[in-house]
Amino acid sequence: MNSLQVQPVARKITGIRWLPPRAGNAYTDTDLYFVSGSSAKHKELVLWTTANPDFQQTNDDNNNVDAETSSPLATLVAKVKHDGDVHDIAAPASDIVATASSFGTISIYNIGHTDSGDSSLSLREAVTAHKFANGEPAVATSLSVQPTNSADAEIASCGEDGRIAYAPISRLDALQRHEVDSTVITGVCWPMPTQLAIATRAGQVKLFDRRAPAEVQAVFVDPSNTYEFECIAAHPSQSFRLATGTDTGAVLLWDIRNPKKPTMEAFNVHESNVWSVGFHSSDAAKIVSCSEDASLAVTQWVSDSDRQSRGVRHLSGFFNTLSVNCFDVCPFTRTSIIIAGSDSGNLLMEKTAASDFAIY
Repeated sequence: MNSLQVQPVARKITGIRWLPPRAGNAYTDTDLYFVSGSSAKHKELVLWTTANPDFQQTNDDNNNVDAETSSPLATLVAKVKHDGDVHDIAAPASDIVATASSFGTISIYNIGHTDSGDSSLSLREAVTAHKFANGEPAVATSLSVQPTNSADAEIASCGEDGRIAYAPISRLDALQRHEVDSTVITGVCWPMPTQLAIATRAGQVKLFDRRAPAEVQAVFVDPSNTYEFECIAAHPSQSFRLATGTDTGAVLLWDIRNPKKPTMEAFNVHESNVWSVGFHSSDAAKIVSCSEDASLAVTQWVSDSDRQSRGVRHLSGFFNTLSVNCFDVCPFTRTSIIIAGSDSGNLLMEKTAASDFAIY
């Protein structure tokens, strides 16, 4: 089992997301930014910065090793209180983040930077997206940003009230809500700009056309097992592939090209609930997941003559013994960087040079 770098931050981290570059489509900055969200005692949103390993100086290897060993993984540069526990974070732009709250609200925060180097987080707008029939707030469990180049992309959420909700990021007051399930919806994603997929606590995957959300396009289940799904993710380029995480520790890979007869393959990756799952941003033949069992895992699900064999690489930290709740893979660097957060109050990180990124 491979080791993660660990930085204690005295917060129970329940959401985390890399920010897009501040200029252009590729990182040319020497510093990277990400946002974490926490719950329990510290309900807040925190902006962090960390050195971009693609720009690491190579003129003095010994000094570099010493600096990396002694310096923190990340530096806190701004924070703001959050209304309720943070359940998920989305970052549609370098200066905007959205959050899903235990109070059922979707909130938009602005990120500011001054010429002197100071940064700030400030609440711009919030709307109640999820509530039960009696008016009590329902936890907003997940967020997902529409994969489009439009300047007015939509953000979708799901909740414990069995509803999905979505609105343009710039106009949360135009929020639309639709009841699509009678159980808890644990995850939502956009396989295509016009299609939404959800995962439910009842072990179902459902597809909806964004233009007619009241009608279910398809429902997928595994008839051989009784799973509770905890999360869902869409393949970045193959809209017919989905991944779901289960309460048993399995990661399921779906091929839904034939909606009437989908295929599914189960990978027994973890020993307990899989809280988050996603295709690796630089190699979608790998699925990253995190779990209640205090580990991250990278699963190689493709095997052919040009690739290495299938397998699972587990990542853990000696000082991290509680659930790993969330992670994000940086899509803007040549170096593979996975950042994660845990119930142990730790930031977790793994950096792997692109040429060395392998399962074994």
